[in-house]
Amino acid sequence: MRTLRRTFITGVSALLAVSSPISGYAADKVLKLASFVPPIYILHKPIFEKLATDLDAATNGSVKIQIYPSGELGKGPVEQYKRAVTRIAEISYGLPGYTSSVFPKTLLIELPGVTKGHEDATAKLWKVMDTHLRGEFKKTVPLALFVTPPAVFMMRDKPVRSLADLAGLKIRVSSSSAASIVEAYGATAVPMPANKVYTSMSTGVVDGALMGSDSLLIFKLIETTKYITTNLPEMPTTIFLVANEEAYNELSDSERGALNGLTGLDISQRSAAGLAKFGQIALSKFAGIEGTETIVLSDEARAAFDAKAAEAVAGLLKKLDGEGLPATEVVGAMKQ
Repeated sequence: MRTLRRTFITGVSALLAVSSPISGYAADKVLKLASFVPPIYILHKPIFEKLATDLDAATNGSVKIQIYPSGELGKGPVEQYKRAVTRIAEISYGLPGYTSSVFPKTLLIELPGVTKGHEDATAKLWKVMDTHLRGEFKKTVPLALFVTPPAVFMMRDKPVRSLADLAGLKIRVSSSSAASIVEAYGATAVPMPANKVYTSMSTGVVDGALMGSDSLLIFKLIETTKYITTNLPEMPTTIFLVANEEAYNELSDSERGALNGLTGLDISQRSAAGLAKFGQIALSKFAGIEGTETIVLSDEARAAFDAKAAEAVAGLLKKLDGEGLPATEVVGAMKQ
């Protein structure tokens, strides 16, 4: 009798566990969204929360998105893509540059001379998505793919007015693409996640960082930066929002259609525009801080940077082509 009673209680407990809500949601249709940034992040409400609200409405409540910000599903932005692949999260937000070897074609968008502005770069990513990029997103489905504002040099205490000023300096970069250009400029490239830059700049581990201007506020680098250099050859940073492929395929046809209708180019452009606007706000705030300086490269200095960048890009494309990656073809398609 006791065995029967225990079995009954265990069965009821299991039934309750299956049918009970997760933060008010039905357990079988919840997509966990992993983000390494906090809820105050500029895209949290207009992108993450809006997608959750819109998908709920579009599926009549059959599919929910539950957001886990600030690395709640695992610390470390470098692991974001793996979290989607292994389904620790059904949706993950991160940077392809942190796993550069997985996304060699996608990261070509970050090379100087390929794009002009965040809107152009984001459109070009989606233009070549099916023909060149989708195959790199193994076991996942790209929901959004976009770029930050063009990168600027954020320097701890050494101004950069010319190529000569970079000689021997250690500069943080986000990807292998950016590293190849920074090395050509004469600096030492230091790959590093964005959330590590504040401490590294504060302690002098790096002399500066090559990052989108939005990072000044998002990662509080406005506190560690004395000099900013703008008018550099354009080098944006790429960002993704991806879904686990298995979880995506488990949705019904109508649910997948609803998700598809809310993602892709439109959400990507809105994300890029949000970061670009925030980047302008950040630069304005920085300019108002006493003791700081915003340096705009002169035409002569910019020409020197352009020449080195073009030389580095040509060399990198030739190297990648030789390794079997159709880099020149992909860049050509992006530019068309």
